Amino acid sequence: IIMSFETKNCQNCKQTFSIDAEDFNFYKKIDVPAPQFCPDCRKQRRLAWRNDTTLYSRTCDLCNKSVISLYALNGPIATGYCPKCWWSDKWDPKSYAQDYNPSRPFFEQFAELQRRVPMWTTANDDGISSINCEYTQDFASSKNCYMVFIAWELEECLYSAYAINGNDIVDAVNSMGDCHFTYETVATEKCFQCRYVYYSVSLSDCSFCYDCRDCTDCFMSVGLRHKRYFFKNKQYSKQEYEKILEGYRLDTYTGVERAKKEFKEIFLSKPRRFATFRNCINCTGDSLMNGKNSKYCFNVQRSEDCKWVENADTPKDSYDLSVGGKLNQCYEGVTPDLSYRSLFAIFSWRNENVAYVDACHSSKDLFGCVGLKKAQYCILNKQYTKEEYEELRKQIIKDMDERPYVDKNGIEYRFGEFPPAELSYFAYNESVAQDYFPLSKEKAELRGLRWQDQLQLTVGKETIPTEKIPNSIEGITDQITKEILACIDCKRNYRIVPAELKFYGRMKIPLPRQCFYCRHKARIALRNFHQLWSRVCDCLGNGSGPTKYQNIANHFHADSVCPNIFETPYAPDRPETVYCEQCYQAEIV
Repeated sequence: IIMSFETKNCQNCKQTFSIDAEDFNFYKKIDVPAPQFCPDCRKQRRLAWRNDTTLYSRTCDLCNKSVISLYALNGPIATGYCPKCWWSDKWDPKSYAQDYNPSRPFFEQFAELQRRVPMWTTANDDGISSINCEYTQDFASSKNCYMVFIAWELEECLYSAYAINGNDIVDAVNSMGDCHFTYETVATEKCFQCRYVYYSVSLSDCSFCYDCRDCTDCFMSVGLRHKRYFFKNKQYSKQEYEKILEGYRLDTYTGVERAKKEFKEIFLSKPRRFATFRNCINCTGDSLMNGKNSKYCFNVQRSEDCKWVENADTPKDSYDLSVGGKLNQCYEGVTPDLSYRSLFAIFSWRNENVAYVDACHSSKDLFGCVGLKKAQYCILNKQYTKEEYEELRKQIIKDMDERPYVDKNGIEYRFGEFPPAELSYFAYNESVAQDYFPLSKEKAELRGLRWQDQLQLTVGKETIPTEKIPNSIEGITDQITKEILACIDCKRNYRIVPAELKFYGRMKIPLPRQCFYCRHKARIALRNFHQLWSRVCDCLGNGSGPTKYQNIANHFHADSVCPNIFETPYAPDRPETVYCEQCYQAEIV
């Protein structure tokens, strides 16, 4: 019997959450029980197993090469291999096989295996499907990229995150396809030779634009459609526009800072669309493109029948994913790319019918395995026959239900739940969970979560003071790539790499005064939060909204208040004015 609706109390936060008929149908289809944790607590637990940008210097334990690593030397991962060594046949992950012990919780045994099997220092396919992409994380199928995170199918890209299918992209977040020669962007698609553009599609040669579409040569504008030579949302001639743009001197640091200050005032003065959707049917969330029947999804394109999925490309019939691409019937995963029925997986690609796997690839029928490639019928990395595998898998699931893992706070974890956060090999403040669900060190440790007190960064080694950095990119030579700079915000030292300097020269962009981490943090702050609130349209004097807009007044009675209620990523206490779809379409230029 498929239930139609049930309300539960979350084991972790004790808040109520609901499970409806379509959820029960999904859980039945993939043969897992309904969750005992609410969506937010499920997400927090998954993200405690993700480290996207906290990096350390480490030596590969196989080739002795100096590499960057997700794993601190004082952490629980004892052995780390660089991606080239990890993908090679120089070692055998099955040599770390262990027998299942029915007298102990499965999650304890799985965590022990995770710490014994050599882990890749960063999760990428450099030297396999990627070329010259060593300094990347959660990354695949690309060429000549540096310091790029959660991305694939890119070329010549730097310092970006959540990006797909583009080239010459620098300092971007959520570059969703077909972007070329873009700089400092958030949530863009099909943009060419643009800088400082946000939530925009099909722009060319635009700067400092928000929510613009199909525009060319526009500057400092919001909400434009099919425009050219617009400045501060006003039409100019080609000659007038070029003179204005030249006057801002965007090739200089002072010119960019002036533009940032002026754009911030415009940015907050215009009403916002309640959420960003394009070509979507029956969807909720934000930053969705070409979606169908997808709920509570964020920064996802080409999704169908999905729920609680974020930062994904072409997910189908899947729930509770934190990043993933081209997958089907996956559940509670951290990047289960190109997989079918991958359950409770961590950075595991091209798999079928697997559960509780970490860094396993191109495999089938695995349970509780780490680091396996092209394997089948394995449990805790030990090889079994098909019959032995199926029998033992059933026994383990039965044991997990009858003798669950109990964490330090007394919370029980049975089959159907993602591995507990307290077993993660990342400290909480190293993980992405700290970005979405921040905790103090004291609160994290009270919950049994590790904390890293020795985050790696270098300060005080700069060879050139900030005030000596040239104002304009013009005339800067390769000598700058030999200098060490200091971030004006956090004082962290950083360098300008040759590929970066080449890009700045072509795009006439001044050298950044902030390190990558501070620039990334500022971009993330411009992205809508991956959460929804119920809110009433601000149009025509409702709430904090503006009074009357002429084109909206033609649509509604001038003294009316729009009654529309919607779910939006804009929290009620945020300063933006938020409109429903109908009111927003009436307002844009």
